[in-house]
Amino acid sequence: MTEPTIHVPEGYRQTHLRGLWALIGCRDCGGDGEFLVSDRDYPIEPSDGDEPELWYPQPCACLWAPPPHELRAFDAAQTRLWRHRERMRAVLEEIGPRQVGGTYWDGYWHRRYRVETVAIRFRDGDLTEPDWSITIRWDSSQRTTYRTPWNPRYDTKTPPAASPGAAPAPPELRYPAAVSCRRCRSRFPLVRAIHHAFCAR
Repeated sequence: MTEPTIHVPEGYRQTHLRGLWALIGCRDCGGDGEFLVSDRDYPIEPSDGDEPELWYPQPCACLWAPPPHELRAFDAAQTRLWRHRERMRAVLEEIGPRQVGGTYWDGYWHRRYRVETVAIRFRDGDLTEPDWSITIRWDSSQRTTYRTPWNPRYDTKTPPAASPGAAPAPPELRYPAAVSCRRCRSRFPLVRAIHHAFCAR
């Protein structure tokens, strides 16, 4: 999308006043488009009893504005450009760090996939309506079109570390409290097996 332009006369520059350009070499405003004026016709030396002199900006006569139809077209083009940039920023945030050839971990499906293509298209050729999709191949070799936005809380480039699992139960919980024999409650399986073999006789 090209930047919207207005055919400005030579020697003029844009001011902070919307839709107005000022002559660069103007003697009154110096190219700013406005100058300070006072309600008093002549300067008065400040004294202890006088109020401070009030100054306020006045538009300069050198200001130039484009024809209304050209300004409307310029504003419409600027609006489309701003909308295009905002929508593209949102699309890039949804795609995230994923690039063609990269391998990533899907935190929702708990599966690894490889990105084969990343496509950004515009609906009906409208640059303010971008749409995106990526083609991925799962570890199972299944290929699919993927439109799930990147979630930095769950999606990563590597799978999360496997959980070590629950700790084994201590011996005092593996055997009933009624068992008072120390060898029956031993934490060594061999000691328990030998003891049970002899006790069973």
